[in-house]
Amino acid sequence: MSTSNKIKISYKWDRENLEKSFEKSYTYHYKNSMRRYVGWLFIAMAQFGVVFALKGNHIGLLLFSTILIIYWYLIKKWLVKRRVVRDFENSPYKDKAIEMYVDDSGIMQEGELIPWESINGIVVADDAFMIYQKGKEYYLPPKSFEDFEQKSQFKSIAKEKGKLYV
Repeated sequence: MSTSNKIKISYKWDRENLEKSFEKSYTYHYKNSMRRYVGWLFIAMAQFGVVFALKGNHIGLLLFSTILIIYWYLIKKWLVKRRVVRDFENSPYKDKAIEMYVDDSGIMQEGELIPWESINGIVVADDAFMIYQKGKEYYLPPKSFEDFEQKSQFKSIAKEKGKLYV
C-alpha cells in the first residue's frame, strides 16, 4: 500500500452503527432485488384472499391472509434484525474500534489488503457508505472520515475504480 494520498477511516462498531447499517442495507437490498416483485405478487394474492374471504364469509381464509400480510410487513424484518443483533452480540468486533486505510491499490484493514478488483461495489446511502465484497459487507458511518476532503477523495477513488453506485 502506498503512503501517498492515503485516506484514513476510523469508527467504533457499536450497536448504534449496527442498527443504522441494518436499516440502510435492508432498504438497499429490498429496493434492488427481484424478490421485491415476488413479494408484491404475494401481498396482492393475500389481499385478494382477504376480499374473497369477506365476501364469502370464509373466516379461515381471512385469518390466513391477514397473518400472511402481517408477516410480510412486520414480522419478517423483525426476525432478520433480531438475528443480526444476536450475531453482533457474539461477534469479536462488538464495540471494537475499526481502522481502515484507502488508496489506489485498495482498502487495508488489520494488515490485510482488499484490492479494488475484489470489491463488488460501494453504495452511497445518505452520508454513509456500504462496501460489498463477496459475502462480506462493510458499513462506513458518516463520521468515519477525518474531514470532508478525505470523504471526497474516497468517493473520487471509488468512482475512478468504477465501484461507486449512488
